[in-house]
Amino acid sequence: MDGKPLPESILDFITSRGFYGSLIVIVITALILRVIKQYLIKKVAYSGKDDQHKNTFFGVVFSVLQYAVILTATVLVLHFNGINVVSILAGLGIAATIVGLALQDTLKDIISGINIYSNNFYKVGDMVSYNGESCDVTYFSARVTKFRSITTNSTYTVCNSSIKSIEKIKDQKVMTFVLPWSYEKEKVDEVMHAIMDRANECIIDLRKITYPGIVNHGREGITYSVIYNCPAHKAFTVKCQLETLVYEEFRKAGLQPYSNLTHLDGKILWNTTSDT
Repeated sequence: MDGKPLPESILDFITSRGFYGSLIVIVITALILRVIKQYLIKKVAYSGKDDQHKNTFFGVVFSVLQYAVILTATVLVLHFNGINVVSILAGLGIAATIVGLALQDTLKDIISGINIYSNNFYKVGDMVSYNGESCDVTYFSARVTKFRSITTNSTYTVCNSSIKSIEKIKDQKVMTFVLPWSYEKEKVDEVMHAIMDRANECIIDLRKITYPGIVNHGREGITYSVIYNCPAHKAFTVKCQLETLVYEEFRKAGLQPYSNLTHLDGKILWNTTSDT
């Protein structure tokens, strides 16, 4: 290093303006990122939105600001080490094209991430259908989204630019019951209200449940329905718990039978054969 012994060259470097300037920039960058992170955490905590919106908002905004701060810090480090950044920026030419091509996919991911968030494609905690699988969204940033399969528990990390369209599975579910004509509506209403009372007490993940009453008359019987809301990734568990309550309350009311309980196109069909 200019003919100087190695120890002397290292000493010159660590006492130089470039070294101290770069060190200060790195420390300040780390502090700025920490402050931004704490500010965003505090802001989303009092935003009045649910946790899904908060996590999604934080992931997008923080990752975009992080890229901006790191890019600025890089320019300053180059400046402190005697590299004329203005000249570089003025004479980028072919280099700019090469860098642009190298960053093309990253920029596409960031733009797609902003588009996904602003158009509410999905948010952290939503259940979606991805590649034919039911998955919940576990992580979302400006660049990537992570999906976890409900059936296999596998995690998929996907670049946002690869996500062109996606189906979001609704939180609202409908359960219908086809009951015999011989069952009096007043009796069924009484049982259904008992089911709703127990559901609100016992099913932790149940957000809301309503009972519209009769929705159809058919040859097989009268169709009643229950509308309920729950997190999409908890839908199967809530459905099983709700069907258990239905079973117990109808048996308690003496409405028979349940010996041939079957599922057909989302309906629960109960035949009219009595238990023996």
